[in-house]
Amino acid sequence: MADAHLDDFLLGELSDVDSPGVSTPMQRAAIQLQRVLPPGWRVEVLEATYPTVRKGQPVLRLMLPEG
Repeated sequence: MADAHLDDFLLGELSDVDSPGVSTPMQRAAIQLQRVLPPGWRVEVLEATYPTVRKGQPVLRLMLPEG
């Protein structure tokens, strides 16, 4: 059996690709929700600021279409 090294399979054109941004479970949930919403609706990931047990934690906010 031949020894294979991961570096042997890396393609030069992939080195120019920017690394993806940090993805959290909340951001992935927002992306999934955004895909099924009607046009004009938006989902935002924000830090909870209102005085609840979730203060400072990420929350999803659904934005209605304007107009």
